[in-house]
Amino acid sequence: LAGVSTDCCVLSTALAAADAGVEVLVVADACAGVDDDYHAQALRVMDLYRPLVRVTTATELLGGPLA
Repeated sequence: LAGVSTDCCVLSTALAAADAGVEVLVVADACAGVDDDYHAQALRVMDLYRPLVRVTTATELLGGPLA
């Protein structure tokens, strides 16, 4: 998942998917919250739902920095 806003749409979508048994990757640096604090808090909440919800970065997802 990626998108706006981490603390609303991304969070609710990730948790609904996890409730349905779907594994979700949330790309932290491809999301934005109302502000940086809300963004970070939402990511921490989603990370509590491992292994169904995993917070990652674009670099980790793509296997390293782009050349």
